[in-house]
Amino acid sequence: MVRRIALILGAAALVTALPAAARPAHAKPPAHAAKPKPDSQFEPDSPARPSKPSQMSSSLPLSGLLAASEDDTRQRLGPPDLVRSEGQGAMWTYRLDDCALFLFFKGPEGQPLRVSGAATGPRRRGEPPAPVEACIAKAVAAQSSGKSSGRSG
Repeated sequence: MVRRIALILGAAALVTALPAAARPAHAKPPAHAAKPKPDSQFEPDSPARPSKPSQMSSSLPLSGLLAASEDDTRQRLGPPDLVRSEGQGAMWTYRLDDCALFLFFKGPEGQPLRVSGAATGPRRRGEPPAPVEACIAKAVAAQSSGKSSGRSG
C-alpha cells in the first residue's frame, strides 16, 4: 500500500515537471502549478543599464525605463496617479485613457529605488490589457504634450 502511494506521488511529480507540450492531452496541470505571465508583463531577471536621455526615442520603450530612478521616471512620465510603497519596493500606477500602467521599483536597503519591471491593465472591464510598450508610449505622449489629455482619473 505504501509502495503504491509512493509510486502515485512520484508519477504526479513527473507529470507536474513536464512542459505543457509534453503532457498527454488529457492531463491537466495541477491547481498549484505556476501560471505563465501574460504578454503584458515584464520582469527582468537582472536590471538593464538605463539609457541616456539623448538616446531615447519619444516612445521610450521599457528598456529605456529599466533601472531608472524614481526622479528620472517622474521627469519622463510625470507624477503617478497612485503610489504604493512597501519594504524595499514600490509600485506606481499611471491611469491613461486606454490603459493602466504599473511600474515596479525595487532597491537594496538604503539605496534609491529603481524601475525593475512593468505591467499593464485594461481601463474598462472585459478589455484585454494593452502591451507594455504601447502604454508607456501613451504615458510619454501625455507627459511631453504638457497636457493631461492622455491621463484620466
